[in-house]
Amino acid sequence: MTARSRLRTLLAVVATLAAWPSATSTARPPAGGAEPRPALDAAAGWKIGEPTPLVVRDGSVTFRPPLNDPSAEVLVVVSSLARTPGPFPIRLEARSDATAAPPDRADDGPVRAPALAPFPGSPASAEASKIPVAERTFHMLVRDGDVSSASNYLAVKGILQAVGRRVQVYVAAEDAAGVDRELLADLVTTFDDHIQPMAARSIGLAEDVDGDGRFTILLSSWLTRLGGGRHAVDGYVRVTDLDATYPTPFGNRCDMMYLSTSLRPGPHLRTVMAHEYTHAVVFTRKSLHGTGTDRSGPEEEGWLDEAAAHLCEDLHGFAKSNLDYRVSAFLSQPERYQLVVEDYYAADLFRSHGNRGGTYLFLRWCADRYGPDLLPTLIGSKLRGTANLEAATGRRFADLYRRWSVALYLSGLDPRAPGATGDFAGFRSVDVRAPLDEWTLAGPRCTRVGPDAAADSWDAVGTSSHYTLVRGGHGKAVEIRVDGPAAAELQVTAMLMPRDVPRLSLTARSYVGGDGEVFLRATVREDNGRPVRLSTLAWELLSPPPDPRRSGPLPGRLDESGVAAGFDGSALDAGAVKHSRPIRLPGISAYSGPLVLKLIGVDAEGRRVAAWAELDHAGDSHRLGRPPLAGNP
Repeated sequence: MTARSRLRTLLAVVATLAAWPSATSTARPPAGGAEPRPALDAAAGWKIGEPTPLVVRDGSVTFRPPLNDPSAEVLVVVSSLARTPGPFPIRLEARSDATAAPPDRADDGPVRAPALAPFPGSPASAEASKIPVAERTFHMLVRDGDVSSASNYLAVKGILQAVGRRVQVYVAAEDAAGVDRELLADLVTTFDDHIQPMAARSIGLAEDVDGDGRFTILLSSWLTRLGGGRHAVDGYVRVTDLDATYPTPFGNRCDMMYLSTSLRPGPHLRTVMAHEYTHAVVFTRKSLHGTGTDRSGPEEEGWLDEAAAHLCEDLHGFAKSNLDYRVSAFLSQPERYQLVVEDYYAADLFRSHGNRGGTYLFLRWCADRYGPDLLPTLIGSKLRGTANLEAATGRRFADLYRRWSVALYLSGLDPRAPGATGDFAGFRSVDVRAPLDEWTLAGPRCTRVGPDAAADSWDAVGTSSHYTLVRGGHGKAVEIRVDGPAAAELQVTAMLMPRDVPRLSLTARSYVGGDGEVFLRATVREDNGRPVRLSTLAWELLSPPPDPRRSGPLPGRLDESGVAAGFDGSALDAGAVKHSRPIRLPGISAYSGPLVLKLIGVDAEGRRVAAWAELDHAGDSHRLGRPPLAGNP
């Protein structure tokens, strides 16, 4: 996280258990019976598995894919490309129609060859020979309010506690007695032997602002109390410290990072260090090292700065603990989280984890597609934001965004195949439909609607996407209309999905036992006449707290054996319904906040499917004013 220079109850408690049946399974005939399903109308210009960009005019688009059977289905990805936050009200309606029509295909513009600059590496810095001072005063921004007001800063006395070849560690005097030697040793060894050498090889080094030959780390418990605890962080870099033109107390004229005393030795600590040091490198290369006699350059936009720092976590490979909950939060509500945010602090998104998860996934996909030279190219460029990406990749941002949003859904559906190929190829380095450390991923959440049924309506923020699966009826086609305000700058992509994949739907309720423990009762249904094996049931807070590993309950998960115990078997027959036994949710209380549930299954071909549900304040997954949550075939 960068402190930028311009910054300025769920589960219902019920007295008795509702009348739920025991864990049972009920089969029904497959959809459409045993009759062969009609072939799609190839003459309509649609092809299964081919993403189709659609022309949007004045905030509206209408198209008629050949959904000529209830087993046919089209994925509709509706994105807002607006740079303003919104929200924008958007509506998707589906109506039966007698005739399919060719799609009105959009042109995403010209494509240039990528302009990537391999990083030559930075010369190894000489080991510092000068002994650092035993005490040093640092000024920290500790109060909410105007960052340009000196009264919001506090002078903190730092006591030197550890010295390495290229790093020195100070601890706030008030915290010095509580910091153990193991933590200090991990800081020094990790920086000297891993972080600084890796940065020198891959992205560059931070400016030695104070000329002492070492990077400085300040450990302080203030990081747990920022904003009265609302803004608690593990670490941050203030770019004003790196710019010697800022006077005290607004800058410390020191190449440094701040770390929380709550951190413990181990992989998470090392990941946070790698992330924060990247911020110092980005500011050094982009903003301090201008051209000619001008040393000043643009400061990278917040979203791309954070994305680059998260990608550098991957370079080091210490842990995913700074990413797992953020990625999962984003995938649970993708239309809620804005990708392009110039300044998180000014936008009041300082601790919005889903935004950060989205930025990581976007740049991760770009790097998977354009290779390892993309990251150093972006960091070394004098451009910023989307202009930086466009110059490096040779693609317009709108084009990149469309391909990423579709690839995000398709990635991991079939582990045997990469999904869409070419421009819509999926991720190579992350599986968005598998566990990521403690959090379970199931791809981006989507809704499902049918013809002549209730519309799918939602509020979207700028640069976000919403996923809808529209199934066919008994006519020749379905007319689909998407409407939103022109200011939303809608982008719509549609793709016919395979028809032989199971579809799961999930409903759930919760109740509190006599001892205060929270239990879940769930019902799962297969809706496409295809058998499926249930492999995972996972739950987590819909919106993680500022510090999800130290406040609020951790996510939970049942593996296949746990699912089998809860549902009297993991096999779900074609068209069957299963009711679970009571499933205890460890660590969850009646006041924990809304939960999101994910039920994941695998079909006979190894393809993954998922169903979603929410538990809201009434303990009812259907009280949210949205269509039933879809399985993700």
